[in-house]
Amino acid sequence: MAENSETGYLRLFPLQAVVLYPGMELPLIVFEPRYLQLTDECLANDEPFGVLLLKEGGEVGTNEVTPFETGTTAHIMTTSEAGGGRLSVVAVGGRRFKVREFFRDNPYLAAEVEYLQDESHEMVDPSLVENVRFDAASFVRQLVASRGGYVREVNFPDDPEVLSYQVAQIFQGNLSVQQKLLEQPAFDRLWDELELLKDARKQLERRSRRRPSHGFSEN
Repeated sequence: MAENSETGYLRLFPLQAVVLYPGMELPLIVFEPRYLQLTDECLANDEPFGVLLLKEGGEVGTNEVTPFETGTTAHIMTTSEAGGGRLSVVAVGGRRFKVREFFRDNPYLAAEVEYLQDESHEMVDPSLVENVRFDAASFVRQLVASRGGYVREVNFPDDPEVLSYQVAQIFQGNLSVQQKLLEQPAFDRLWDELELLKDARKQLERRSRRRPSHGFSEN
């Protein structure tokens, strides 16, 4: 971690099934009083909240939960009434952070955090970027085709860091993989994604070969 790194205070919104990445949209339905308070305070102070994946504990209940310590800030873009005292919130991922200390004296969990600096994208060779972009686009086309659809163009960005975050979202559902990718610098993230994409494409190919044909039976 870099010396003299930037620190700050964040209200936290731990989630059970979401790893948030910078640039990723996050829709939420907020209904617990403590998270309605968190949302109100973030809006009043024009501040983000922090999203962490839960290791143990639930989203609803007390603050006695155990989240991972690396997460992403979430900046509230829009809010609207969802009925029944619920609030519909759309936020977008901002900066990665690592928790220095948790605070449990508020209705919601909070923390002192250190914002993660990452300059490893400067070491990324353009060929790695092109290979990840190609495999990611190929995987998306293959996945859509396996579901009976078709997509002509799939475009991923040239910027190594932005690319690494967009590709990481492909692996939704595999939370341990997604959390590991979030914790890594962009250089390592891209190399791991290249291997993950190759494995994912192989799995799709195996699945398509096992799929039974729909021809007529002789009987």
